[in-house]
Amino acid sequence: MKKFGLFLVPLALILAFSFAACGKTPGTGSSSGPSCATSQTIDLVATNFATSCQTVSANQTVTFNDPTGTGGIHIICTGQNATCSNDSTAPKDLQGSGFQITPGQTHQVTFTKPGTYKLACTVHPNMNMTLTVK
Repeated sequence: MKKFGLFLVPLALILAFSFAACGKTPGTGSSSGPSCATSQTIDLVATNFATSCQTVSANQTVTFNDPTGTGGIHIICTGQNATCSNDSTAPKDLQGSGFQITPGQTHQVTFTKPGTYKLACTVHPNMNMTLTVK
């Protein structure tokens, strides 16, 4: 019976940890969805935004940062799935075809109107993020 107990206790712990992790978004520690970054800098990586959502303050400069070592060529605009949409409340730099940024560059944009903005890269079809401006 002791041998069975030695087997059962580790198994119970493994199951408990497995169920505790269910429903959580990886890297967020929350079962209610990802928590958004809160910084005035939006970092880019080779084929994506560094975060899928971010919250910034209105009327302050937001810096898009494309690092030399891990960045890529991007064309950033309002929209989704590599398609720009005409969001008239967005800053002019993000309207129309957006702006291009390459590794080692930064680009500054000021969001004057609070709201939720969908941002996309026309070069990378799955490069999308949600930006909340408060």
